[in-house]
Amino acid sequence: MNALPLGIRPEFSPLSIVRALWKHKWLIVALSIAGSAATVIVVSRMQLIYQAEAVILVQSQKIPESFVAATVQTALEARLDALKQQVLSRERLWSLIEELKLYGEERTRLTKDEVIGLMRDDIDITLERGWSARGPGAFLVAYQAPNPAIAAEVVNRISAFFINENIRQRTDEAEGASEFLNGQLAEAEKLLRVQENRLKEFKLTYNGELPQQESALLAEMNQGRTELLGIQDALARAQQNKLIIQSSLDYAEANVRELKASARRPSRSPAPADAGLPAQPAPPSELERARSQLRLLRARYNDTHPEVQRMAAEVQRLEREEAELAAAAPRPVSGAAQGAGNAAGTDIAPTAADQETLRAANTRVQELRSQLLIADRDIQDLVDRRRRVLADIDEVQKRLANIPVHEQQLAGITRDYDTSKANYDSLLAKKLAADVATNMERWQKSQKFEMLDPVRPPEKPIRPRRALLISAGTLLSLAGSLILAFVLELRKGVLLGEWELPPGTAIVARIPRMNIERSQAGNA
Repeated sequence: MNALPLGIRPEFSPLSIVRALWKHKWLIVALSIAGSAATVIVVSRMQLIYQAEAVILVQSQKIPESFVAATVQTALEARLDALKQQVLSRERLWSLIEELKLYGEERTRLTKDEVIGLMRDDIDITLERGWSARGPGAFLVAYQAPNPAIAAEVVNRISAFFINENIRQRTDEAEGASEFLNGQLAEAEKLLRVQENRLKEFKLTYNGELPQQESALLAEMNQGRTELLGIQDALARAQQNKLIIQSSLDYAEANVRELKASARRPSRSPAPADAGLPAQPAPPSELERARSQLRLLRARYNDTHPEVQRMAAEVQRLEREEAELAAAAPRPVSGAAQGAGNAAGTDIAPTAADQETLRAANTRVQELRSQLLIADRDIQDLVDRRRRVLADIDEVQKRLANIPVHEQQLAGITRDYDTSKANYDSLLAKKLAADVATNMERWQKSQKFEMLDPVRPPEKPIRPRRALLISAGTLLSLAGSLILAFVLELRKGVLLGEWELPPGTAIVARIPRMNIERSQAGNA
């Protein structure tokens, strides 16, 4: 057909498109085959890349946390980021590149940092979630390399780095916590010793005036008052006993003087000058006074009381002495002898009985004097004892008066001591727990990383995906050839069929397609 008439616009109907492509079918086939062949050649020459992967599990603590609490409480994400910086450090990766001879071609044309950057791009570390309700329970380590064995070896090395570095860091952190607590415990112990010495010096300085000794002081004061009452009673009895002994001594001394005077008196008996006077009553004897004192004591005390028993023994002794004196009294002289003596007008020599009586009376005086000295000494002892008891009571009262003052001072010192003691006990408990946690980290009983199986070389590459690339290349070649054929036909500006004519156009005639070459050959 000729070019389109003026005013006629072609429409891209499916028949037109098919007609245009069919006219260039061989071009399309040739271009498609050429594009597919080129795709196959390019894809076949692309380098195969293998990826090795290792899943590292995060094992939980083997010992229950109720028994041992771990001192390392860093979250897994934060720990993994820190470990990633440690494991993928510049020096460590470069030593691994040199050891395994990685990136040989790249090392010849790139710098050291660029090669390390390439290796970091080939390493992939991601968290795996869903294994634990509280967080990730594993993470994935992957590495891409042209050699599957090299890829597996690098993943094994990096996994070992993670596991060992995690153990080292956890152990270092646990030991660091233990050392820190040890230092804090030493400081707390020094402060506690200062507070202990301060409290000790205060208690030693004001011993006997402390608040906790108030009940003991009250008991001591009551005991002193009770003892003072007993001393007063004993002193009164001792003074009364002294009066009795003094009276007995006076009577005994008068008896001795009477005996001595009667021994020197002449035998004649002149009429006494006071014969016409009434007789004077005799003073009470020592025995009578003792019996009167015994009756008074029995009226106040029972027979088992020591004073009653002592006075009863004294009455018995006096009764024996009186009986002895009565037995040793001189017999009356006969009338003849008396008359002779009186007639002579001279003294009569004392008899042996008189001398014995006088000796017994002197002995009695000496005994009473000794008893009087003993009574005086007992009274003095009681007076001194009463003085000491009164002084002790006064001292106790002064201590009781000082207790409120010292109570306020002791409260401040005790408060500081209790604070230091509580701080020391808390640090000591934490230090012991930190030591146990450190041992747990050393024995690898805490949270740790574990790789179940060593990484094996991958069997299939991850790229390039040759089938996909060849299919895509073939399709792209076919699509390009179709587009090219359609554009070439579109540029001619011809009608591809009567369906492109405007509606209502009258068709006068149809000229059949003529094969010009055949007609020229037939004419020849």
